[in-house]
Amino acid sequence: MTFRLNTLLGSAIGLALLPALAEAQDARFEFRSDNAVERSDPFIDQDVLEPQGASDLETGFDSNNWLRIVKPVGEGRVWRFEQQARLRRYEDRDDLNSFLLTPRVQYWAPVGENWQMRVAAEGSVLNRDGDRHYTRLQAEGQLRYRGQADRETVLRLRANQYDFGDQVVAGLDQTQWRLGVEQYGYGDERRSGWYLAGFLTDSSADADRFSFTEAQVRARTWRPLGEKTRGELRFEASQRAYDGPFSVAQAFEREDTRWRATGRVEHTISDQVTLFGEAGYVDNDSNIDLRSYSGAVFQVGFRIQNR
Repeated sequence: MTFRLNTLLGSAIGLALLPALAEAQDARFEFRSDNAVERSDPFIDQDVLEPQGASDLETGFDSNNWLRIVKPVGEGRVWRFEQQARLRRYEDRDDLNSFLLTPRVQYWAPVGENWQMRVAAEGSVLNRDGDRHYTRLQAEGQLRYRGQADRETVLRLRANQYDFGDQVVAGLDQTQWRLGVEQYGYGDERRSGWYLAGFLTDSSADADRFSFTEAQVRARTWRPLGEKTRGELRFEASQRAYDGPFSVAQAFEREDTRWRATGRVEHTISDQVTLFGEAGYVDNDSNIDLRSYSGAVFQVGFRIQNR
């Protein structure tokens, strides 16, 4: 409980100070808050294995918030200082309720006529059900190429270090490397466009049964449905293979194949408020029966932003 209170207090202080720092440094201040009721597989987006076998779809509330200072320093170079705070609560799974706190710093700079470099560093603490679940250090580098106004190619390399502390299951601490190639295409004023990406992830954990390699593809396309309404289709698929036997009773390596397809609509109420809804289907096929699940997913909520 003390850890939770200290984390919440630190987050509140950090969030409160960012606007003042922005004004003092003559920088731009940005705020964004996405809030939604959703049904999803809540552990997938953390890129880590849940030791307690959380492998089902859950319905809950997700509030994801960012405060950011954007500080141009001349010649196309920009510093970005960000504080993210994310709260997730689930109707039937108190053990999955979580609070994520992530301070982040980014630096953007041109490195040629059509190239831009972006580097970032962050540290995260995830508090779950009243206790620390993990801490994570992350570093990322990007090279972005824009030879045409309506095209952009991104090369991305990311490294993560997870520390799970004293977990019930030993061997979860891991280091991850992820390499990605992404391609964007844009229509007029970027109101329409498409996105295609491929990622390779290698995770080395203290225990082989938590180490894995993963290949993933993602695709999106969006277009206006009206003056203030946008529609979007999203698809992603991945295949993950673990390095060691899953358990004594199931002495073979786990393999998962997952895909998710959704349709999304966003409607702008004002410059600061946007409503959104998303619905689709997810399927995770695993050779470990307890890790297989599938079903309909959805998300309904609103976004508040000032930028």
